[in-house]
Amino acid sequence: MNIAFFTEGGYNGKVSRNNPNIRTDQAWMCALNAIHHCVFQLDQITQKYDIGIIIIPKEKNREYLAHQNYPIIKNLKNICNKILVMQESTHWDWQDESFNAMVWYYNQLIEADGILCHNDIDVPYFKGITNTPSFIFPTLMIEDNIKISKTKEEKTFIAGNWHTTYRGFDSWVIGQEFETPLVGFKSGKFKQGEEQNGVNYLPWMNWSNFMFELSKCKYGVQTYQASAGQFPLNCAYLGIPCIGYNDINTQKDLFPELSVKRGDILSARKLANRLKSDKDFYDMNVTMCKMMYEELYKEDKFLKKWEIIKSHL
Repeated sequence: MNIAFFTEGGYNGKVSRNNPNIRTDQAWMCALNAIHHCVFQLDQITQKYDIGIIIIPKEKNREYLAHQNYPIIKNLKNICNKILVMQESTHWDWQDESFNAMVWYYNQLIEADGILCHNDIDVPYFKGITNTPSFIFPTLMIEDNIKISKTKEEKTFIAGNWHTTYRGFDSWVIGQEFETPLVGFKSGKFKQGEEQNGVNYLPWMNWSNFMFELSKCKYGVQTYQASAGQFPLNCAYLGIPCIGYNDINTQKDLFPELSVKRGDILSARKLANRLKSDKDFYDMNVTMCKMMYEELYKEDKFLKKWEIIKSHL
């Protein structure tokens, strides 16, 4: 079966397993042996595909496509038998854009043959607004190039900047309970002055180097809005207990004892103190997350779920 991915990325071709920057979207492409095409170069594509998966551009690029009323799904159906839209960010993120862009995006969802979602809470939303078949498309890691530090340090990695999407303030509050140095990374939403909050923000680096830096940490905290949830997945692979909100599948699946309702920072702080003071509880969560990763999120498990999705198209 020929599969293609379409994103705003300016490259074409397959993704190698030894790519040092193989984040979630490229991990999907790699596992499915899919060819990537830039969505702004559709007129150059001569191949035909059985299934096309598109991550529709957002923000400025989506506004541009909406302004042109560009029929992106209709055009993709000229080269693909089935088209699936992959959720990008939260299931409501697109509603921050202009009315014109919202209407255009909604019409693309309706015209698709299916919608691929991040989390359990996303499926009834997208199916509810479109009547389009919607499926969980699990977050994935390609493990081939991961290098792990031989030692753990008394450090806490807090994911996300101080922005409504990333909820980095929540992570910062929870992370302080560990009474260790705090480590983080910058996103495009990093605010001026945020470096004054006592977090050691790492410079930009590729994913493989990020995983090595993360592997040095003893604890993790991630309170993003419900989206792909790569950070809890990374932590579970590395055996780092991660506290987070339970509306993200990777968090609740891999760290059931460390997941709290969204906004319940009080319970999250109590869990941080227990991880810090109770070695048995810490060790139990290390063992559990590694076991659950093997059972639920290994590449072979992803491929089995993909076969189920295909059977419903």
